[in-house]
Amino acid sequence: MIRSRIVFVLLLVCALAALGSVSAQQNDASRTGWISDESCGTQHTKPGHADCVQKCWRGGASVGHPEWKPQRAVFVADDDQAIWIVENPDTVRNYPAAHVVLEAKFDSANRTIHVEKITPVAP
Repeated sequence: MIRSRIVFVLLLVCALAALGSVSAQQNDASRTGWISDESCGTQHTKPGHADCVQKCWRGGASVGHPEWKPQRAVFVADDDQAIWIVENPDTVRNYPAAHVVLEAKFDSANRTIHVEKITPVAP
């Protein structure tokens, strides 16, 4: 009887720990930052780099360097300069090197975000 209670308590603790880690991995948040590309990342945290970001998204074939592979769209957070890969890049395609506020689901385990709403920050 005692042995079955110990097993039950251990299983309950493991289940709660697993549930807690899943909820910590994905959370909805609103954060301010910059839209960039995976290659340049934090180097595009100021205006004027839209052409570079778009070239990196397309890859180097369009500028005579087919060896440059297309880069993924990323979000660089203002507060900690963390780089988050955008899971749905079509939502940010019109905002290269732009300072924005994102409402998104942040997956801290994979360092990815799913953008739900994007709003440009007024200069």
